[in-house]
Amino acid sequence: MAVAGLLAIGPWLAPDARAQDHGNPDLFWRATAYLWWANIDGVNYVGDVSVVVGDTTQLHASFAGDIQVGKGRFRGIARFSTTSLANSGPLEGEGVPDGTEVDYDFSWTMAELLATWQVGRFESSHALKLSGGLRYVHQGQKLLNGPQPGEFTKNWVEPVGGAEYFVEMGGPFWAAVDGTIGGFGIGSKFTWQVGAELGIRVAGPVHLSLNYDYLQTEVGDKDSDYRWDEGVSQGWFFGVMIKQ
Repeated sequence: MAVAGLLAIGPWLAPDARAQDHGNPDLFWRATAYLWWANIDGVNYVGDVSVVVGDTTQLHASFAGDIQVGKGRFRGIARFSTTSLANSGPLEGEGVPDGTEVDYDFSWTMAELLATWQVGRFESSHALKLSGGLRYVHQGQKLLNGPQPGEFTKNWVEPVGGAEYFVEMGGPFWAAVDGTIGGFGIGSKFTWQVGAELGIRVAGPVHLSLNYDYLQTEVGDKDSDYRWDEGVSQGWFFGVMIKQ
């Protein structure tokens, strides 16, 4: 809510500023490295059993990166994120006694390639960007004990499209909100994501940012050997960014 309120008043705080992250008629590039305090939650169906996956991952096990290059209204974006989780959870399935727990390792890696187009004027403190592209996803589930130990993996590529609203807020501050949808039966059944980022320019081209992101994915069906049922990854990203 606080970020939404700042976005609402941002254009009036800096009415004459150009949205430096958008609408640059010259060559633009941006590179960001993030530490990700991730939380994973979902039910994973592997083989003949299902396991409840869920906990907060460790910072050293979760990170992300973002590279953007463009000129004028066009921009290409490459993104990468990965997290892993070691925990135990309830195991269910035919012949599995009630109350059975299993130790597991779970990993989730994503890579995106997007093309974007800015809508609206260049000389503005805020801008809207539309995007489309592909997302590659890898999930790995290793059951370390229990009645059916083993390792299961799932890889897929899904189409994705979305939008981002960016605003200069006056002084060194800026903010952005974004959302995407994808899958539609290609790769995953359906995926949706929303996020918000607050940044500050600290020195020259160097910025720091705080980002919150929520992604929900549903992949596979009841007849699949691997099914991730409305699984969620969410959490805080702490970023160091260079924009030129």
